[in-house]
Parts: sequence; structure tokens; C-alpha cells
Amino acid sequence: MALATLEDLADRLGRDLTAVETRQATSLLEDASALIVERFPRYATTPTQTSKKVCCAMVLRVLRNPEGKRQESIDDYSYTIDSSRSAGELYLTDNEAAELQPSRTGAFSIVLGVGR
Repeated sequence: MALATLEDLADRLGRDLTAVETRQATSLLEDASALIVERFPRYATTPTQTSKKVCCAMVLRVLRNPEGKRQESIDDYSYTIDSSRSAGELYLTDNEAAELQPSRTGAFSIVLGVGR
């Protein structure tokens, strides 16, 4: 089960998905969800708005830049392929992983000298 829907993705894209994008996005949402749940298992049972947002962001990177270009020049044309995209991979950025990390705002205590 994907953490986000095609509708969630289209809302973030700002337009309806084409037929080709819909086919691709269905699989990409499943793949992105699996990557998130593998690293953060709690989202398998408790998806959140944040997990939905991150899942969509991962897929949108692929849909918005299908060639995986990272750099492009005009005169004497050349371009550079993003290494992660050229391998066809979905990935979590460091910022996205940090967003998915549970925040620890509860109280805690430190006991000094225990075990001496």
C-alpha cells in the first residue's frame, strides 16, 4: 500500500497526470513507500501527512526531471546526469529523512554513577 495516492501527487504537481505519468507514478509511489517504510517502519501502520509529503516529493523528482539532468549548457551543448537519477533510483534526501525521524520532545532523566 502506497503512503500517497495519485491524487496527492497530482495536487503537488499542480496539474492532472498524463496517462503515461499515471502508469509510472503508480509504481513509483509504491516503490517510494517501500523505501520509507523500510527505513522508518512505524509509517507502515501509521502514515502521516509528513510521510505522504515525502513520498510525493521522491516521485516528483523523477516525474519533473525524467532525463535526470543536473546541469545543462547551451553553447556547445552539454548536460550532466544526476548520478542517483541516472541509475533510475528513488531516494530520500537528508532533509526528508530528518523530517521522517520521530521528534523526541518528551522528558528524560540521566542517572550518574549507576553501575559503579
